[in-house]
Amino acid sequence: MVLTLVTSQETSDRLQTTTFNLNSASAIYTAAPFIDFAMDPTETTHQRIITIAADDVLHIKTTTPGHTMGIVKGTSVVITEITSGVFASSTVTTAGSNNTTDEFNPFDTDGDGPAFAAAGLIANGVVFDETDASMKIPSSGKYLIMVNNLYAAGGSTNNTNTIRLYRSAGSYDITTADERLFSNAVKIHSTVDPTEHTICVIEDLNADDYLAITYDVGAGRVQAELGATFTVIKLQEGQPIAGTGRGLGGYGNIYASVMSDQDSTADDDDVNPFDEGTLTGDATFTTRAISGIVFSPAEGTFTVDKPGLYFIMHNPIFQVAGNVVVTTKILVNGVIVSASDTAFINNVIEDPMNLTNTAFVELQRNDVVTVFTGANTAVNIAHSAGSHITMFRYFGFFRTQEALASGLIGDDLTINTFSQGNLSVQYDRNIDQLPFKFGIRGAGTLRGRGTEPSVVKLGDKKV
Repeated sequence: MVLTLVTSQETSDRLQTTTFNLNSASAIYTAAPFIDFAMDPTETTHQRIITIAADDVLHIKTTTPGHTMGIVKGTSVVITEITSGVFASSTVTTAGSNNTTDEFNPFDTDGDGPAFAAAGLIANGVVFDETDASMKIPSSGKYLIMVNNLYAAGGSTNNTNTIRLYRSAGSYDITTADERLFSNAVKIHSTVDPTEHTICVIEDLNADDYLAITYDVGAGRVQAELGATFTVIKLQEGQPIAGTGRGLGGYGNIYASVMSDQDSTADDDDVNPFDEGTLTGDATFTTRAISGIVFSPAEGTFTVDKPGLYFIMHNPIFQVAGNVVVTTKILVNGVIVSASDTAFINNVIEDPMNLTNTAFVELQRNDVVTVFTGANTAVNIAHSAGSHITMFRYFGFFRTQEALASGLIGDDLTINTFSQGNLSVQYDRNIDQLPFKFGIRGAGTLRGRGTEPSVVKLGDKKV
């Protein structure tokens, strides 16, 4: 479950407490980021894995004590079933109090680290070790890694927090990690604690790989706050659904995860952070994983090869030149399917800052996904290195196997206009028998001939 929450604080600075409650039970997820009413609207991301049964009711609540708040456009919730049966999700239930200028693991429970109550832990296959705060991978494959880093600064810290994701083979030790998978830097300022920064990437991992997150603030202090969640899910990659034997669906077999390696140039117009023409320096991107989606850096586009339901999460990091409301947009074929506003009022406190925009959409073959960022005024905006996008097909719409038409006239002189072997095989489809109206040449009825024909979205006529 992923909640992208955009809120305002109308009269005073306050913590806003967000909870997930299953049925009438106590909260299974709690987070309380700080919202400054002079800097709203503000986006925060909340996510975790939940075990549910048929007819369970999930309640999502956001409250602030004594003052009014509002929900702003761009707020969304996406709930999908984990079909691989391999996952882990660990949510901080008691904040840490770490005080170090060295790079450290904020989920490590040793010393001043946070705590994880039983209600905050769920896993199957992937093993979360609280002592070293690592995720151990049970088998090779593609894994979705999502971390909503809710963190707070101590004292009067005003610095940049560099967040890194490491992979180590065979054992957990970030000092000898085989690979730094991810790194980006965001602002941390004690006057707006706690704040949130989201990581969402797909990685190709091996059995016995270990994953870990680190924070590096350089000067001052930082710790993981209530609600910070480390989640790892193995993608289905088209295999039968775990525990069911059902093979249809193609869950998680088409995906792309791309990260920008350089900052973009500043512009006061809409910017596509994955268009290489907007980048400085070598203008390169790191493709963490890709299959069935064509990424074109020259155009900044992502073209899907097959139809289905797709999850899309865009995580840009911004630097701004002044007060502005930034709108992040996800578009399909040039049409906005998700837009979210966030204010940048004090770039000394907020800059650079991460935003998250999420969509769950139906896409057809050759649909084109793009992302843009714009502003409500002529203020220059630049994307920072580490801005990234992750998308994958959650469920696929399948077509029947290819076959040649049997012919209009059978050997016994039967006219086979509407037969499966003649009419149906002439179309790409995900059903055996087409509706009879596809076999009618010309108007199917004398009534309403002046109206537009009905649109069939799935299955084009073969050429």
